[in-house]
Amino acid sequence: MSTAQDTLETLRRGNAAFIHEVASSDGAISIPTPDHGVVPPQKPMAVVLSCADSRVPPEVIFQQGCGRIFVHRVAGHVLDVHMSESIEFGCAGLGAKLVLVLGHRDCGAIKSTLGYPKGSTDSFPYLETVREAIRPAVESCQHDYDSASDKNEVIHAAVEQHVVATVKKVREVSSGWGDGIEVVGAVFDISSGEVSFLEE
Repeated sequence: MSTAQDTLETLRRGNAAFIHEVASSDGAISIPTPDHGVVPPQKPMAVVLSCADSRVPPEVIFQQGCGRIFVHRVAGHVLDVHMSESIEFGCAGLGAKLVLVLGHRDCGAIKSTLGYPKGSTDSFPYLETVREAIRPAVESCQHDYDSASDKNEVIHAAVEQHVVATVKKVREVSSGWGDGIEVVGAVFDISSGEVSFLEE
């Protein structure tokens, strides 16, 4: 049986293969698919909680085919009770040993949270619940964001802080999900294709 560390190494290798394929292709990226007419078993090695951004598809980023990773996507990789229960099912019900919280550079949910502090109004009021979930993790970046001429690095720091905070939340609720489960954070660079796993 694979351990969480084995799975993490598989994802690292998959991302390296993705980067190579991006560099050597014309933009058409493939992932492994099941044989025609065959229903593959659902035995994921990992659960991935990531952003809903259409440029961040975990199956492609890690070059994993059907049934390999149990993916949950929502704006800003926000963890709520529904996501938590679904992630629990991936671990306790389907046997995944690794939970990966995947943020990404240039995250619109993070930018919206910093760009529209609490109490301000904007043209996307339906994002306010998402912003409220993100805000506690990134509020320490607010002053730097407000005063920075180049906001990109501040946004990246806020993404990392939100990933770390989400990892902590998942760990807090995962104690009863089974033995050997690890929760790890990472950030995807859309421009390079590289996933950086956060050291703690």
